[in-house]
Amino acid sequence: MSILSEQSAPSQGPHSSGRAGSHQSTPLGPTALPVQPAADCTASSPTAQTTALTPSKSISQPDILSSPASEPLSASLSASKQQQLQQLCQNAALYNSELTVATAVITKAAVEIIGADRASLWFYDTDDCFKLSNRYDATAQAHSSDLKIAIAEHTPYIETLSDRDCLLIEDTSQMQTVIRCLIQANLLLAGAFLEVPIRVRAQLVGFLWCERKSAYQWSALEQASAVSIALLSATTFDSQQQRSLTHTLSHHRRQLKRETIEREQAEQAWQESQRFIQGIIDASTNILYVDSFADGSNFYINRWIQNVLGYTPGDLQKLGPHYLEQLVHADDKALMAAERRKLSYINDGEVVENEYRFRHRRGNWRWLLCRETVFQRDVNGQPTQIFGTATDITKRKHAEVALKEFNEELERLARMDGLTQVANRRSFDEHLEKEWENVKNGGSALSLILCDIDYFKSFNDTYGHQAGDVCLKKVAKALEKAVKRNTDRVARYGGEEFAIILPNTNLAGLKKVAIDIQTAVKQLGILHSQSEVSDYVTLSLGLSLITSTKDARPDMLIAAADQGLYQAKYEGRDRFCLSFIEGTIEG
Repeated sequence: MSILSEQSAPSQGPHSSGRAGSHQSTPLGPTALPVQPAADCTASSPTAQTTALTPSKSISQPDILSSPASEPLSASLSASKQQQLQQLCQNAALYNSELTVATAVITKAAVEIIGADRASLWFYDTDDCFKLSNRYDATAQAHSSDLKIAIAEHTPYIETLSDRDCLLIEDTSQMQTVIRCLIQANLLLAGAFLEVPIRVRAQLVGFLWCERKSAYQWSALEQASAVSIALLSATTFDSQQQRSLTHTLSHHRRQLKRETIEREQAEQAWQESQRFIQGIIDASTNILYVDSFADGSNFYINRWIQNVLGYTPGDLQKLGPHYLEQLVHADDKALMAAERRKLSYINDGEVVENEYRFRHRRGNWRWLLCRETVFQRDVNGQPTQIFGTATDITKRKHAEVALKEFNEELERLARMDGLTQVANRRSFDEHLEKEWENVKNGGSALSLILCDIDYFKSFNDTYGHQAGDVCLKKVAKALEKAVKRNTDRVARYGGEEFAIILPNTNLAGLKKVAIDIQTAVKQLGILHSQSEVSDYVTLSLGLSLITSTKDARPDMLIAAADQGLYQAKYEGRDRFCLSFIEGTIEG
């Protein structure tokens, strides 16, 4: 048995067009159908298919549904099938219900009349695909829908669909032609397949599928029944489109009438709204303006400009093109030009805003927050007018500056020791972490000094705590004077102990700074009668240095300096001692 059926209708003469309707038909979306009587609907006839899918004679609706005496093909229809077709034609659901309901009736009837296991109706959708309007499966006795066949994914099938009348296949599992993509997509059963394209006024709108689960040779009666059902589907589809169009026209008429009434009411309210809007504009505490996008000249500006900048609307219009650029601060001109360029590509409703300083008529400067949007566009969509608002924010800006200065002062105080006015322990930790990262990223050596006032407890016991506080202040200032560089950081580490961070300082430099510190403190000449090493206040210092952070941590640098300080005290105070950690290089 061949894969394609050998049964066909009689062929036409050599000069015939080959089938009803145009061979150039293309998929037609439902919304594109013109209103025509249902009698113009056509479907394709059964065809003697070959591997090349050669079309044969089309059979029109009267050919199928006429009396048995009119045509030989009509006479071949059994009385029961004829009756079922007549009942289907007279079913009110096909003309009065939604298309999904109507196609459900048709697919079920197709299964019963043709004896198929499954029947499907597909129609062209607006998303460049064919959508399953309804499928009826006789075995499951259930309907389904919402599947889609993307035209781009099944091009061989869709292209040949437009150029044939019918397609009959006895065994889809052996088929190697245009339906192979449908088989691979599991859209068809592995069995027999009968397809009839559906056309409305020569335009392809869909197709009917009839399937069997096993190989089967379709009879001429079943082919004719399928064509009749396809014709009826075309009529139903067209009827639905006409009903939809009629409903749409009625809706548009009602809407037009409503809009006419609303327009008349709007005309009556227009004058009142204009007066109301003008009242709002006059009462606004913002500057409102409309400028030309091309040259920045002013079309309109409200009277509030005089309250803010001292100019009348007439004064500004006399300034001519780019009047705002003539008033804005020189440092803000470039920013204003850049912000206005953004208006050329923003969407309607989007706003460009920024803050600028404008010269008052008396010569002082006022801060304004300007918010601009496109007010009008030309036929090409390019901006022609800009609508803007300007709010006086001078007081707010002054408050922001004062607040910023206040916060900076708070931040400075939070990192400063209240007594000595040098950095506190928090600031020391942050600065050490920062300089540690610099060494990690390729910086040079990092040095640290921990120093302690010798016998400071005895000093407090002898001279009192107030004198001790004065001593701490003087020592702190001497340390700051000794380190000299802005990158160095002197901090009160705790009690009478100070720490000095020395970035980019090698061993020779570290020793020099230690000597300078000792000299500076001795030059203070602060008497210390209870000191066991001098008659004046002296320091003991612990020094540490690191040139590589590999396998090291900041606390290890501190620990090394602390060890040096301990060694200096152990050796008799008023001196400095070095202590190294792994990763440093002495010399």
